[in-house]
Amino acid sequence: MKAFLLAAGLGKRMLPLTENKPKCLLEAGGKSLLRWNVERLKSFGYDDLVINLHHEGDQIKDFLKDGSHLGVKAEYIHEEELLGTGGAIGNALKVLGEDPFLLLSSDVWTDFEFSTFAIPSGKLAHLVLIENPENNIEGDMFFENKEPNMEGLGKKLTFSGISLINPVLFKDKKKRKYNLWSEVLEVAVKNSLVSAELYEGYLININTKEDLEKLDAFLAQE
Repeated sequence: MKAFLLAAGLGKRMLPLTENKPKCLLEAGGKSLLRWNVERLKSFGYDDLVINLHHEGDQIKDFLKDGSHLGVKAEYIHEEELLGTGGAIGNALKVLGEDPFLLLSSDVWTDFEFSTFAIPSGKLAHLVLIENPENNIEGDMFFENKEPNMEGLGKKLTFSGISLINPVLFKDKKKRKYNLWSEVLEVAVKNSLVSAELYEGYLININTKEDLEKLDAFLAQE
């Protein structure tokens, strides 16, 4: 199965650290966020990677090259203008192919076991959810009986940035900028086409300098 890493963002909340560097190349625990993710994906058998590029994308290509030095195959999709999380996937379908793929934000660090999840029969996506962090205390969706919903059933949780996606969800989408959640996943949730699970291990989305420092401190204890 292929993995698609979202790495095109500007990282504005991390300025000035990201002024001349992609956020995924910032380091914690002596490694870049990108390297942590590539190595972890490889350890679970995800060795065919697709990465979208925009801000300082050449630095990502210079680091990862074809991926062979880390035991993976790396392909790149350059976005002349940012297409959003949904548009990025639609733009990459020609490389991702027709089979389900793993989607991961490259600025997420986690010890999630990538071998443990799958898309159940009859569904088109599977989401990893987490308890609501401080920057999203309202959450994204409700969760009950292994399924997300928008009807207020169960506990409200946050989408972690990790999912399995069937590209069928994008078959009618034209190349343009759009959001994965609001235009694709939310619709699929309302149509009962999405399953989910709650992950209670370590997962942090690096949005600020403080997040990076927190991760660095965590890794120093490992």
